[in-house]
Formats: sequence, structure tokens, C-alpha cells
Amino acid sequence: MNYQLEKVTSPRRAIFRQVHQYYYFCEHIRGMSSASMLSKTYAINDFIRKSNLGDLRKINNQHIYNWIDSQENRGNTGRSINDRLAHLRAMLRWQREMGLMMPKLKLALIHKVTEYPPRKRSFSRSDIQRVLEHSATIEWLLVRLCFDCGLRIGELQSLQVKHIRDDRITVIGKGQKKRHAFLCPEVQERLRSWIIQNKIRNYLWPSPIFPHRPLAICTIRSYLRRAFTRAGFTDFCPHDLRHSYATDLKLLGIPTRKIQAGLGHATESVTERYLSDLEGSDLREIYEIKYLGEAKQF
Repeated sequence: MNYQLEKVTSPRRAIFRQVHQYYYFCEHIRGMSSASMLSKTYAINDFIRKSNLGDLRKINNQHIYNWIDSQENRGNTGRSINDRLAHLRAMLRWQREMGLMMPKLKLALIHKVTEYPPRKRSFSRSDIQRVLEHSATIEWLLVRLCFDCGLRIGELQSLQVKHIRDDRITVIGKGQKKRHAFLCPEVQERLRSWIIQNKIRNYLWPSPIFPHRPLAICTIRSYLRRAFTRAGFTDFCPHDLRHSYATDLKLLGIPTRKIQAGLGHATESVTERYLSDLEGSDLREIYEIKYLGEAKQF
């Protein structure tokens, strides 16, 4: 794959060769997946751009502290920052194992940032409909696929034409685990039109610069946020749609075990954490849908 290093530093600099060797090791010797390589190269390339280092032998802790501050200033969560920091630390440890001397780096003093409890905001079907009414074509598809299929933003990014078979879509989740979701006729038709009109052969959301790669996650996130902002929802993050998917199924009376399968969670206890914040009014709505609805049938 193209590591995009030439976009953040000159090939004449030592850091270009140092990091390129690490990427080559990860991809061709460790055999890391393309999804793992994308997240790894994004994090490390971002550090190289922000630090403007020309040689890793000159790195010190302040370079890393400044990079972490820039991540926080961009509004990234503690979990996201720590994930990216893990990629950077792994690269630096590898460099040391390969004999690169970095005398000013005290890696043991670099601590993780605080991770606050994840938010559990969810949007109702009427909220989603309002957003869709204010959405452009690509925004409409992104919102519906997340809400209908419970996708993580990384799963949304990696969707390809080959993953779609009629009304079934194959989702590649964490650890390359596969699960399946299903599309309603309206989504099927709009998605088919999108593929035909844009002559898409690989990724559903191709990069305009590198057509054989998907849009960057930050670009997909901006599309989603714009749609929600137009609809009047200013406090939105993409993972809210995954919570919305789970909560919507719970309100329909779907058992937690089946919601777990839809989300691709390893255990039911993880799914329960998604649903643990249902308020009393939500629980009453579940009761009315499930039990009063059944009573009307008799």
C-alpha cells in the first residue's frame, strides 16, 4: 500500500526511511490488515507532520506531549488519542529494537490521557427522519447505513461493492470478524443509483485524490455532522448512530442476544452497557410496544 509518507515529510529526511522500514515490516512481515495499516499510518504520519522532525534520533518527550495536545484541541476523545498513541509507541519501541538510538526519549514517562465514560446518546426514528430530510445524497446513505446496520465509522469507511449482495451487506468488524446486515428496498435502490452514477468499482466512498482508497474517517465524520447540524442537532458524534441502532431495536422488543449479533459484540454484557442508560420513559415505551401491542391481537 502507499504509506503517504511523502505527504508529510521529504524522502531525503532520515525519518522517511526510518518510518518506511517500520511500515514495510508491519505490512509484509507481520501481515497486518489494510484496516490496521490505515489507522497506523494515519496516526504516525500525523505525528510526523505536527512534530516536523527530520530524524527520530532527535525525538524527545515534548514532541509527543505537543502532539497529544494538538489531538485534544481537535476534539478527539481520550480513547481515540490513546489508540493513536499506542501506534506511535509501538513504532518507537520497534525502532529501539532495531538499534536506533533516541537518547532524549523517555518513553516510560508518556502516559495515556484520561478516558471519560463513553457517551450514550441515541436518536429516535423521528430524529433520524428529520436529519435525512436535510441530507445530501452521500450524507443520506451514510446516516441510513449506520442507523439501519449499527455500523462503526471504520466499518462504514471500509464498505466495498463486493460486500453487497442484493439486500444483504457483509460488514468487516473489529479483528476482521464478519457479520451481516440487511438493507430495506429504499436504501438498496439509492445505494445502487449511487454506485452506478459514480461508477464505483471498489470502495463505496472513494477518495477524490486516491480513488483506490476510501475517504478518510475525518471526512466521513464531517459529512455526518453537517447533516445533523442542518437538522438542528449540534451535539453529535458518529458513534451515536450505533447507540441509536441498538436502542431502536430494544424499543421494538428485540432480545439483547439478537441485538448483540447485530452489533457484532463478543459478549452480551458489552451490549447491555449500550442499553443500560434507557430511561424510565423508554422502558415504558418498550412495555407498550411489546405487551400492549400483543394484547390488541387477542
